[in-house]
Amino acid sequence: MLTIKKINTSKFARAGLYTSIAAAIIATPLTASAAPAADFTIGGFVKLSALYTDTDSGTIAGGAGGIGRTFYVPSQTPVGNGESHQTLDFTARETRLNFKVVKDVDGHKITGFIETDFLTTTDGNEVVSNSYSPRLRHAFFKVDNWLFGQTWSTFQDTGALPQAVDFLGSPEGIVFIRQPQVRYTAGDFQVALENPESFVSGSTDRDVGSVPDVAANYKFKGDWGHVRLNGLVRQITVDEGTGAAKIDESETGYGVGLSGKIKLGASDNVKFSLNVGDGMGRYTSLGLVKDGMLINGKIETVESTAVSASYHHAWNGKSSSNLILSAADIDNPTGATGTENKSADSVQINYLWSPVKPVTYGVMYLLANRETENGDEGKLSRIQFAATYKF
Repeated sequence: MLTIKKINTSKFARAGLYTSIAAAIIATPLTASAAPAADFTIGGFVKLSALYTDTDSGTIAGGAGGIGRTFYVPSQTPVGNGESHQTLDFTARETRLNFKVVKDVDGHKITGFIETDFLTTTDGNEVVSNSYSPRLRHAFFKVDNWLFGQTWSTFQDTGALPQAVDFLGSPEGIVFIRQPQVRYTAGDFQVALENPESFVSGSTDRDVGSVPDVAANYKFKGDWGHVRLNGLVRQITVDEGTGAAKIDESETGYGVGLSGKIKLGASDNVKFSLNVGDGMGRYTSLGLVKDGMLINGKIETVESTAVSASYHHAWNGKSSSNLILSAADIDNPTGATGTENKSADSVQINYLWSPVKPVTYGVMYLLANRETENGDEGKLSRIQFAATYKF
């Protein structure tokens, strides 16, 4: 991580390289007293991954640029009677860049943070340039106890995420979502109003909600680690069609979660996440679970359970391994079509080695399964190598 506490702008000025944006960020205002100093931090990492994937029931959707070829996404595991398929992919799209500003103004601490990567854009190809546009991950600022902007949901415990070679590690069993929100923090308690979005099978209108999702958590922590209670209440809405075909329906969804990290000795730990809900849907499993289904003009919410556990073992000061288990079980309402997801699970084991602190090499083996309501099943196995340089 590169921290800049004082910026010398004279060279840029002499070269004529000031833009209006740069000047607004780093120039000193021409007032009687200079503005308070700010700490600027540039961080992120460069990551190369090589992934060999074997599926037993067809190909992963999207071809070489598909999201399921870049990292493991449970809903992308092919199911049915397709033929086995093997692919080898090299990608640097997980590479990440962030920018942080911290400033004290009149006794108030103000923090701004912006982060991008290149993971889910589909505008590039592998024929010549492998070019991909950056996408927005985080964009928020904090003033004392308040947060405004886009970041991890308050329903999500990032401290329970396992150490993985893959992008995520245990997607079926965890809450994983970023979205715009307003959050208030009071000690170990957090509560937020977050962006509403309805993920309903049979409906194409997802952004018609008029009530924010409400998420909260409370953390118990100590030298032993932490345990966190998480809660979510939301409105699931469908508003589409006209005349006799008009559908204007809403249902209440909820989710409750227990997550944490328990330290074992000096270097080992266990991380876990258990989430149960009805209409919890899009908050877990990377889109595997729907919020609800539109059946006979009515919303039927989807019940689901998502669970993950990981064990981290440090072999020495430079190498470690992780065993990661993850699963999701979905109780779709009566009338659900046969292609709706019923369950998914995976197991990963990895080895990571850091010869010098900012550089890490890792290798992983993944075995995953997915089943749909009509009984179609599919398996995916993957070996992944990754090299990462953090700065």
